[in-house]
Amino acid sequence: MKALSKFISYLFHPLLFPTYGTVLILALNPNMFGYFGEKLHVVWLIIVFALTFIFPVVWVAMMKGLGMIESLNMETSKERIIPFVAAGTFYLWTTWMFRANVHMKIPLNNPLIFYMMIGACISLFVAFFMNSFTKISLHTLGAGSIMGLILILIKFSTYDIRLLFVVIVVLAGIIGTARLILKAHTEPQIWMGYFIGFTGQFLAFNVVSKLIN
Repeated sequence: MKALSKFISYLFHPLLFPTYGTVLILALNPNMFGYFGEKLHVVWLIIVFALTFIFPVVWVAMMKGLGMIESLNMETSKERIIPFVAAGTFYLWTTWMFRANVHMKIPLNNPLIFYMMIGACISLFVAFFMNSFTKISLHTLGAGSIMGLILILIKFSTYDIRLLFVVIVVLAGIIGTARLILKAHTEPQIWMGYFIGFTGQFLAFNVVSKLIN
């Protein structure tokens, strides 16, 4: 069970959730973004993957090489501080790139990705603040974000994705269970991750979007 739990933890690494969210946005809303062409969709996906996963991972690996953190798993709250700041910087960069800007040579004004990234930034910075008090599960924070995103996409998607939402909820439960099996977090830390991730997406699409518009 521990080997399977580790596999699940790697497969659903917290930094991969923006990429998974982007895939869902593009796959479930073909009519909304179809006129941009599939090649541009790939460009969007590469940009999100590079800025929210590759760059932060390289940064953390450099920190490990310099002895600034003891483990890539960042098991203590203290070890998480600088990686939090690094990830937050790259998340903000990604959000800025997807803002509505008609002057960009490559059109990145995808509103769903933009607000998804705002939600991710909100969740990440709340988790950073809470890190001083408890080690929130970033895996379930990502899972909560995807649950919130799918719930929002129900009203945008041309497909009936209610069954997909149920699947995502079950998958989120599996992720949380895996983290408990590995004894990486306590139950309150797991539930807090779900709540912060879900709330971040809710605020981005229902509050921040109205303030911007």
